[in-house]
Amino acid sequence: MRDRAAHDSANESAADDSAGAGFSLVAVLVFMLIVSAIVVPFAVMAKTRLMIANNEVEQERLSLLAEGLGNVVASALTGGSGAEKFPLDSTPTACQSGALSFAVRVQDHGGLIDLNAADDRLLALGFAALGFEQQTSDDLAKAAIRFRDSAKLFAGLPQPRGVVGPAEDKQAPFESVSELQEFSALSSIQLQTLDGVFTVNSKRGTISADHAPGRLRAALASGSDATVVQASAEPSAYTVDVVVRRDSSGITGEAGFIIEKSPAGASFSRVARSPAIEAGVLPPLAGTADCEALFGTEAARILRGWSS
Repeated sequence: MRDRAAHDSANESAADDSAGAGFSLVAVLVFMLIVSAIVVPFAVMAKTRLMIANNEVEQERLSLLAEGLGNVVASALTGGSGAEKFPLDSTPTACQSGALSFAVRVQDHGGLIDLNAADDRLLALGFAALGFEQQTSDDLAKAAIRFRDSAKLFAGLPQPRGVVGPAEDKQAPFESVSELQEFSALSSIQLQTLDGVFTVNSKRGTISADHAPGRLRAALASGSDATVVQASAEPSAYTVDVVVRRDSSGITGEAGFIIEKSPAGASFSRVARSPAIEAGVLPPLAGTADCEALFGTEAARILRGWSS
């Protein structure tokens, strides 16, 4: 009997040990699940933040590269060789070096409409190029002239406030194309679109048709007064836009600015930043130019180092 009792006691003890071990295993598994539920999201978040930081650093590097290439293009334009390399009507030119793709867009401001020098006919043409009906274009042209000109010109005249114009006239020259966004009819139009038609830098009351961007050329073709159109004159101001894209990641950097040619020689000064351009400006790379032909031998050598 004693032996049987001892045997039963041993069995009970083994069962208790087994149950305890099973409970401990379950407790460990539950603990691991809790820890995983806490740690894994933090690990994923840290990895995501690292990827974002790396992308931001890469974007900044590409933007610096675009800035430098913009200076190279500006030097070529003011030095006299740029017109041979780049179309002056905002048509993009592209090249590729290793894993990097480049697009350059240059606009001669002689092909745009100067808000301060143009008369009502040329201004109306510009607003028509934005898609407005003729009557609205005429009203916008009159509102622009009233906005920019001194109040003395309108002394003794009625001062009707059109629904398309600004809330208040400046009665001083336009300092920036962005001031057009104060006009109620133009407030929703992107600055990049307005900059593709108007300027304050050409200082001419005419437009060079062969350097006009596509939107303006279409408006000119539909019929315009010949007195507002002239043959190409010596450019004095340009918009230069550069986009750089790393093809493997799709990360892009961009730089854009408006330059004026110095009357003293082949130098330039930046007078404004160009509104941010979309990465979609990059054209298909089939049939693109050679980067060395666009930017020069030294710049092409540097690009090969960046693209590795």
